Amino acid sequence: MPVNAHKALNSANESCYVKKLKLPKEREEELRAVRDELRDAIRSGLKDWTDRFPITEMVTRDAIVALNSEQADITEAFGRPKFRMQGSFSYSTVNDPAKGKTPPLQIDLDDGMFLPTRYINRDGALAPSVAADGYFKAVEQLVSDVCEKNGWTLKKKTSCVRVEIDREAHVDIALYAVPEKEFVTLVETAMAQNRVIRDGFMDLRDDDFANEIYGRLSADQMRLACRGDDGCGKWIPSDPRKLEDWFRDAVRDHGDQVRFVSRYLKAWRDEQDLVGLASIALMWAVVEVFKNHQGYKPFNGRDDLALLAVARALPDILRQEIPNPVVPGERLDQGWSHTDRQIFASAAMDLEAQLEAALIRSSTPQATVRYMLDALGSRFPTDVSLLVDDAAQVGGTLAAPETLTNNFLETKDERPAVKLGGDERYA
Repeated sequence: MPVNAHKALNSANESCYVKKLKLPKEREEELRAVRDELRDAIRSGLKDWTDRFPITEMVTRDAIVALNSEQADITEAFGRPKFRMQGSFSYSTVNDPAKGKTPPLQIDLDDGMFLPTRYINRDGALAPSVAADGYFKAVEQLVSDVCEKNGWTLKKKTSCVRVEIDREAHVDIALYAVPEKEFVTLVETAMAQNRVIRDGFMDLRDDDFANEIYGRLSADQMRLACRGDDGCGKWIPSDPRKLEDWFRDAVRDHGDQVRFVSRYLKAWRDEQDLVGLASIALMWAVVEVFKNHQGYKPFNGRDDLALLAVARALPDILRQEIPNPVVPGERLDQGWSHTDRQIFASAAMDLEAQLEAALIRSSTPQATVRYMLDALGSRFPTDVSLLVDDAAQVGGTLAAPETLTNNFLETKDERPAVKLGGDERYA
């Protein structure tokens, strides 16, 4: 008996699945308050940085020589940092983690910190005057004071500063550098056009930065601080906007259903304890399936059919190499072992079989609920009134998508992007 389970997945009913996945408002407000407290601590601590941190740690030797030769004030090696949200909170794909897991699953709030700094010529190329090592040390020192006061835990990561709030949530701060000269020019242009208002040098609100400046920064000099294999800090070309552009374009082309199905898959992964199967890999799978169905619109108003289409394609996707959609030559599955790939593909086959049984071959609404609970976990609603007998639906109506290729998604420009393979901020 074909079943329409869309209302059980996504509707105005308070017991529907997507509402059960929603992060409670008070929890989201708590996380944003933590984020703001961390931002304030970093901002105030870097305002008079020469009183707190050794110049030789914070500024590279090359930069000290260059600034001295220019008779420039070393205290103006960088300005006040600006912040912009990243990750699932900015994409609107965040879920409240499944409970009862060991260790507990964590909510991840990603925040980007952008430090306007003087760029100097190093080995024939422009580079930040701020030392990546010093940048990490300064931010971690400032954050550690807040952690001690609040009982939070500071954890060192390769490409971010992580603050673990409790066993079920953390904030990751990615540390970027942007050219101060370009930043000031953009701010002055925005002021002249009455788009932003600032009070004093570099005192620009984060909202104004996010809305008016962030998207206009050129990509070729944006840098991310990270730690190499030797533990030392270094700068790498990185533009987080590439990933945002890619997913925003997918939502523009295919609608919010891309977001919803991505959230369902993330929740399925968490219920199945598929550690290492990154959210971005699942999002890529969703986008690819929607692309394969362009011109034939079987998903309108039916999240259940969209989820089934992705589930049918997912085992083959997970068996193949998965390209990074914004970094040519990189992959999203680079850290997977052969065993990992087998586990992920096997779980995807189970998901496909469960959804087929629930939506196409189920004998009763109660049976549909049982299959959906097996597939998606206990947060799927048991209210059978949310299920509709869809006699008009034929099992073959939703054809399996064509074989997916591993071609890279074309991008708007050639600006370098954040390397997602192995980047723990996008797990």
